[in-house]
Amino acid sequence: MACLYALVSPGGSPGVTTAALALAFGWPAPVIVAECDPSGGSVLAGTMAGHLPGGPGLVEHAIEAGRNPIAAASGLASQLVPLDAKRTRMLLPGLTDPRQAAGLSAAWPAVAGSLTAQPYDVIADCGRLDGGAGAPLAVISAASTVVMVLRPTLRQAWAARPRVEMLVQLLGGTGRIVLLLTGAGTYPAREIAGALDLEVAASLPDDSRSAAVLSDGERRRGRGGPGKLVTAATAAGQALRKKAAALTGERASGPAPVLTATGPVGAGPTETGRATPDWSAGR
Repeated sequence: MACLYALVSPGGSPGVTTAALALAFGWPAPVIVAECDPSGGSVLAGTMAGHLPGGPGLVEHAIEAGRNPIAAASGLASQLVPLDAKRTRMLLPGLTDPRQAAGLSAAWPAVAGSLTAQPYDVIADCGRLDGGAGAPLAVISAASTVVMVLRPTLRQAWAARPRVEMLVQLLGGTGRIVLLLTGAGTYPAREIAGALDLEVAASLPDDSRSAAVLSDGERRRGRGGPGKLVTAATAAGQALRKKAAALTGERASGPAPVLTATGPVGAGPTETGRATPDWSAGR
């Protein structure tokens, strides 16, 4: 069964988008990355380094979902952009202007319904968790698993505490919430877990080279297989899928067929001549 995973952060730039992309490139099945961050999407300008033209995305999908939820859910593929040449990892581009977020407040429930109706897993990058207007709370509420991404530092744990309380209130408990630690810090995972009274599902290491490829579109050097970040993200993805499967009573499924867009998605990675990261070697 396909699941929706919502990634949030306490702020302070722990790397939610980079974590979402690393998870996607290590995911064992086709997956959609949905940029639901109210502050705006960054993958087209970052990972794809501006080599793909702007086009349909979250705003257009939200409008369609508000008008006809069933048609929007079935037609989501036409709004997606491929992240890899095999089109097994697709992107729903986010807002191009954070001022658009306020206008999405009423549309988030329809977007959430569309994302949960997909036949593939969806990783929603929801950015910093705040209580302001435009926050994708409906997407977070609809997720099978909510992942708080933070660095293992006192500052991040301190900022995470009230946001965990927000999630507990929104979700009715801690059962669907896990922690994903990123980079180096001053505290071990068990202490962060104890301080927030939540399970640490996995940790992602510092890997500046892979992070630069994912966040800023720097060209990948060498053919040594996946870097430490994507290797760790592969294990993290497996842990998250097991968590979701345990909550839903389903068994985590294996690889599924290629995810292909059914409508115009703009120029794909190979059509622009840009080499997107191929992390499949060595997995």
